[in-house]
Amino acid sequence: MPAIPDRSAERGALIADIAGIASRSHDLRETLDNVVDLVAKRLDADVCSVYLTSPDRSALTLSATMGLDKSSVGQVRLATGEGLVGHVAARGEPEAFAQAQQHPAYRYFPETREEQFASLAAAPLKVRGLSGRGFTIGVLVVQTREERHFGEADVDLLETCAQLIAPVVMNAQLLSVVAGGEERRSRLIEEIGSEGAAPVPARRPERNAMLKGIATSRGIAIGPVYFLGDAVDLEHVDYSPSQDAEQEKRDLQNALEEARRELQDLREDVTQRFGPDFAAVFHTHIQILEDKGFVQKLEKEIARTGNALESLKRVLAEYERTFGAIDDPYFRERGVDVQDVGQRVVARLLGVRHHDQQLTDGAIVVASALLPAHFATLDVEKVAAVVSEHGGPTSHGAIFARALEIPAVTGVTGILAAARAGEIAIVDGDAGRVTLSPDDAVRTTYAKAQQRALVAVEHLDALAERPAETRDGHRVRLTANAGLLSDLRLVERHGAEGIGLFRTELLALVHRGFPTEEEQEKLYEQVAGTMKPRPVTIRTLDLGGDKAIPQLGTELEANPQLGWRSIRLSLSHLDAFRAQLRAVLRASAHGNVRLLIPMVSSIDEIRRVRELVQQTKRELAIAGIAFDPKLPVGIMIEVPAAAVIADVFARECDFFSIGTNDLTQYALAVDRGNERVAHLYDPLHPAVLALIDRSVRAARKAGIGISLCGEMASNPLAVPILVGLGLEELSGVASAVPLVKEIVRALDSAAAADDARRALEAATVGEVRAIAAARLAEAGLLEHPDLGEFLRSAVQGTNGNGAARAQ
Repeated sequence: MPAIPDRSAERGALIADIAGIASRSHDLRETLDNVVDLVAKRLDADVCSVYLTSPDRSALTLSATMGLDKSSVGQVRLATGEGLVGHVAARGEPEAFAQAQQHPAYRYFPETREEQFASLAAAPLKVRGLSGRGFTIGVLVVQTREERHFGEADVDLLETCAQLIAPVVMNAQLLSVVAGGEERRSRLIEEIGSEGAAPVPARRPERNAMLKGIATSRGIAIGPVYFLGDAVDLEHVDYSPSQDAEQEKRDLQNALEEARRELQDLREDVTQRFGPDFAAVFHTHIQILEDKGFVQKLEKEIARTGNALESLKRVLAEYERTFGAIDDPYFRERGVDVQDVGQRVVARLLGVRHHDQQLTDGAIVVASALLPAHFATLDVEKVAAVVSEHGGPTSHGAIFARALEIPAVTGVTGILAAARAGEIAIVDGDAGRVTLSPDDAVRTTYAKAQQRALVAVEHLDALAERPAETRDGHRVRLTANAGLLSDLRLVERHGAEGIGLFRTELLALVHRGFPTEEEQEKLYEQVAGTMKPRPVTIRTLDLGGDKAIPQLGTELEANPQLGWRSIRLSLSHLDAFRAQLRAVLRASAHGNVRLLIPMVSSIDEIRRVRELVQQTKRELAIAGIAFDPKLPVGIMIEVPAAAVIADVFARECDFFSIGTNDLTQYALAVDRGNERVAHLYDPLHPAVLALIDRSVRAARKAGIGISLCGEMASNPLAVPILVGLGLEELSGVASAVPLVKEIVRALDSAAAADDARRALEAATVGEVRAIAAARLAEAGLLEHPDLGEFLRSAVQGTNGNGAARAQ
């Protein structure tokens, strides 16, 4: 039988359907049944089965099937490495067998009655465990009666299914594992990893008590501490259960239903205020609330105790013990979700309604964890900063804080015990510090830095409508980097001329998996439509490296920044990549979209991408779907190899975008996240400037556009040099656009070009910095009445709001 024909539209629908399984399934068995039924139908297979591994991963059990004898579910067990399924589990890679029964590893299980099936293809279900360690939790299998020679596209599609299904299955397992007793919980914790006891914070001093955390969202704030009242103290609540056991049970059921409706309303509210990209955060919460295992445990407890609150306390405590013992943050987050949902049910049971009438202007909001729901319920206009005891900069709540430009510090151990309601606190979102009850000297220092930033912002906002044009008429386009719908508000606020870099991977990180084609289409369509006619440059998924999602399998790489990431990863997941190309092309119908390919290092890669783009255009044309037939396709110059042969790439591209963050890191062989060598990381290094210059010259010679994105585009010291090198467009953080515009308007392009030539001939970073600082001084910027102090601190490597640093 021939290979499965290419049905791109069906594959996009398949990915969307798999992503929706989480919202349709209420327990592990239902999840697996939904999976096998869907995959069998969509892959034209006679059989689809899922085998799950034992806790020690030494064996697999048939856990769901469509096509094999149903009575064999739970009965067929094989060792890892045994049979074709065990063989795939052991290898950890997908594989296809046209003549399955002829393979040496084949093993026949009579109870399945699978002798009638000739061909088999299988892909492992892989997730991320402790410290990024990946492991296999099962195998997804399809079989056909007639012999089928599975092609590369077939296997790739099956692997994509497995990657999308794995975290859904894992979440269902985590939700159901609590019901499995102490032994099963212990195995899970041993499998994923356990953590030690939390450190006990030292007794705080009365003044200037400084606590360190993780810098999460830039900015400085000074204000009174406000504790979020979301958590209900279950140990000190006055509750009298109904004497009627059935009424008590109904009260609990009503609380569950009210909490579910509340979450649905919250999801709709977040969609309205922040965009649909954030709304997916609440899908998981609703899934937990509808999880049969969670509900059944509550029903069991209330039947035994006759007390709804006591039942909730016991079930939540059991979940907390299980998830709290897991060290890996990806899995531990599921426990945070369960606790958040549980607290919501408790509040509905007790009739608690949270209001923010005590929230005063300029409040420093302190919470155990920074949750998306906080931003949906708080009056964010009154929030000066947010601080949390747990969590990190990649949490959903942290993304909200940055999108709203609210300073934030997370992972501040001991803040809940140390802080007192109403006391003055200083939050330094640049350095990741929180100072409680600061003395006059400390408060004055921070107040001055804060005031410098405010004065600068007020002055710069007045320039929003003026062009970024040098004194002698040289025009520079200033665009913004973005990644979420909520970022568009900042683009408008700060007067950016478009989006020079739209990071599509943020959607993947929010979802913790490949986003569906439909989700991407909605996002790109809204971004392009909102910005029209201003340009929008959409970068394909830049995943891998320091932006891994659990099912990719990139966590095991010894050197991930040099490994399987960005376009290399996309070209290895063609179905997901094609889905993204279709979504971008649909959005391009607005006529203002450009497609940007990251981390290209060889001509073969861009040629392969162009081939896929052309194939996708033909598919859309046949389907009668509108798109821009002249969609510009460009590459990021962020690998030194691309800069060295930029003249060759220029013949294959419509434009260049220089990504200075990675270009600097690769050119200088410096991991800027490594504190031992981070001081060596500097984009003003003459070698980096030489690579930028080479790329600009190649673009000019070929007559194609060139822009620069990355932190360098927002660096006050770098701007004069970049203008002098001939960059046509600078794309940085939206909040830095007004400052960069002021610098550009103070420059003379001929003088800047002379500075750039001298910088290229410089021997050290120090010499380059001196050249740039002299230009800012000669332009009168360092003595500017409103911006002088602000710019001087920025040149020295610090500033009031962290929007543009010299480093």
